[in-house]
Amino acid sequence: MSSNTLHQPYPAYAEYPANSWSKFDSQSTLNVAEEQDQLRNMSKTPEPTQEEYNLLHGIKEKRTTKQKLQTYAIIALIVVPGILISVYQHQIVNGLKPFTDWLNSHPVAALIPIALLTILSFPPLAGGELILILVGVAYSLPVGFAIAAAGTLLGELATYFVFKTFFWRRNEEWEAKSVQYGLLAHIIRNGGFWLVLVIRYSTIPPHYATVVFSVVGVPFGVFIIAAFLSLPRHLVTVYIGYSFKSSTQLSKILGNVIPFVFVFIALAAYWWVHRLQNAQKEEYIYLRRKARQAKAGGYNQKVVDQV
Repeated sequence: MSSNTLHQPYPAYAEYPANSWSKFDSQSTLNVAEEQDQLRNMSKTPEPTQEEYNLLHGIKEKRTTKQKLQTYAIIALIVVPGILISVYQHQIVNGLKPFTDWLNSHPVAALIPIALLTILSFPPLAGGELILILVGVAYSLPVGFAIAAAGTLLGELATYFVFKTFFWRRNEEWEAKSVQYGLLAHIIRNGGFWLVLVIRYSTIPPHYATVVFSVVGVPFGVFIIAAFLSLPRHLVTVYIGYSFKSSTQLSKILGNVIPFVFVFIALAAYWWVHRLQNAQKEEYIYLRRKARQAKAGGYNQKVVDQV
């Protein structure tokens, strides 16, 4: 295993035998024929499930009307506010002026957006981007960046430790239930620091990525360094808010150009992650099949495979 491979427990899809037929057990009631049948069963790797077959061959399952409507609703919740904010930015700045003036006149008031950013970091809550825009409108650029960095990092830390402490056992269920999620967890375990950083810049929502990092065993040192280095992604949103109130032409141009640059970076990062998933999906599905084979042989403890 390479030096940059993350060193965490491998997902458990099967179990070790309590009374293995390969070990002497004076109280075992298995006869020779039963042992031979068990040996034959364990020597044959199970066929891929339908979901695994679809993943291997790039087949997408037909989506229900409900699933399509949910997707459209999520897209609308993302796109519509963005359009409205862009069109009515001057009205928004003027409407928020009493509140932003109050924030500037009370130094302790900076704790309000920091607290909101921390709370909204927990999935499935959302709206952190709107808070970041408000911070850009309310404060100078250095102060706005500092508030955004503090709130973002506190939220990421809280999410990481809460899910690492209370939800790591659920991760086994999530991986067993979804091959897509399991494949993402698989490449993260084998990917090292740079993959964690690339994922943080990709189109994968940061708070969702934090949950995955915490439950699959990404070390805290790797996580916090990647979180810090990915702060520019969040500071862009602050700059958008700052450009709304700025009177200089340069600020307005940058406020329009920088988001497109980061969208391109996010799409390129996701393409690289998706390419890595395609490269490792055969290995991942094979490990799932071997785990089912082990389970069929009477295993009852977690298989820890560091392939």
